[in-house]
Amino acid sequence: MRTEILKSKIVNPSFDYKKSRAALLLLPAFCILFFGAALAPDTQFLIIKNASSFNRVNEVITIKGKLLNKENTHLFPLVKKGDKIFTTQEIDTDNDGLGDELLIEVSLAARSTDTLQISWVKKEALNQFKRLTNVQLSLRSDNDIPSAEINQTVRYRGFTQNIAKPFYQMEGPGIENDKVAFRSFFDYRNGKDIYGKIVDTPVLAKVGVGASWHQMQYWGKDILKVGNSLGAGALAVEENKRIYPLADADTTSFQVMYEGALQAAFKLDFKNWDVAGSKKNGSETISVTKGNFYYKNEIKLELSHLRNLVAGFANFGMGRAVYKKHNARFSSVSTYGKQADGTTTNLGLAIMFSANEYVENRTADSSSNIPNTSYVALKPSAKKAIYFFACWENTDRRYATHAGFEKYLEETANKLANPIQIKISNKK
Repeated sequence: MRTEILKSKIVNPSFDYKKSRAALLLLPAFCILFFGAALAPDTQFLIIKNASSFNRVNEVITIKGKLLNKENTHLFPLVKKGDKIFTTQEIDTDNDGLGDELLIEVSLAARSTDTLQISWVKKEALNQFKRLTNVQLSLRSDNDIPSAEINQTVRYRGFTQNIAKPFYQMEGPGIENDKVAFRSFFDYRNGKDIYGKIVDTPVLAKVGVGASWHQMQYWGKDILKVGNSLGAGALAVEENKRIYPLADADTTSFQVMYEGALQAAFKLDFKNWDVAGSKKNGSETISVTKGNFYYKNEIKLELSHLRNLVAGFANFGMGRAVYKKHNARFSSVSTYGKQADGTTTNLGLAIMFSANEYVENRTADSSSNIPNTSYVALKPSAKKAIYFFACWENTDRRYATHAGFEKYLEETANKLANPIQIKISNKK
């Protein structure tokens, strides 16, 4: 409305140029003051290109903060094309209270290019986007009211929980997006599990409060039998063909990194982590992004050349996992079948990783020190990332067939290997 009034004054036929020259000279400054930063000179243009032969629909891209013209820490990004406002999220990756990266949800047809406008505005001028990702850690509640959230805490070596009456609501931190949820056991096990979701809204604040997650709830249920396996992407070390879980540590620190409309993350820092008979410092940073059926784990751990990093998942009677090299950059190991615990439904499980780090994959039987586990061994490196997939047919009917699950793995590998190209320009 304000823009329309201003334009009508400018194009009014009775406009007197001589009397209004001063007003015209002051107009740009007035616009910036009146409308926020939308018309500020530091507006940038984001050029995005999909060089792939397939469409990219509702994909989240990342812009490094150093590429952006943000000078005022009290302003927020507004990304537009014409009248369309794009969903965004600023994230703080180093916990200094300042945004380090800008996430934007975009769609691009195959082999196409688009240009968006980035401006910085006051908070009240920014759309409030629906939050679809979430990190949740809280103490167990003795009633139907969830306990307060915990953003950071530390546990010490040997900490255990009574599984029937755990210390923490979900035995540890949970993380979710609109498709699936995961939890980590915040005790000496350092395991991981899956909550299958049948709703697209955040639910973890209520999971385990007044009802069992082993029974179907309005939101879904726990769909993985873990036992003593590596569960849903838990870590271990392989040395001389024997695997040792990366479980306990002198101290394990939990920290919520961020959460919002597009992405959530938390970090686990380990001091004197048990690593196959030695002790090392290391960390895991777990993140989920809107629309994905997987979490990403960025792992930091120094290993000798005699040891391999292992990531695995539960395998109770599904046979040997399938190894596939999807492209030059990414490979996976996976299983598929009626392995959603407590149901007769299909569930696809997979770990995706850098193809050049692959050593081998194995499936351990019940006699192993880590039984009922399919795992992949990866070359040692100080930093690496793995992607753990949980594709349940009750969440998405694509996964009612093995072919549908395999297609999703292939599509994801190709997207990861061919990211949307990004260029920032100060000129349109």
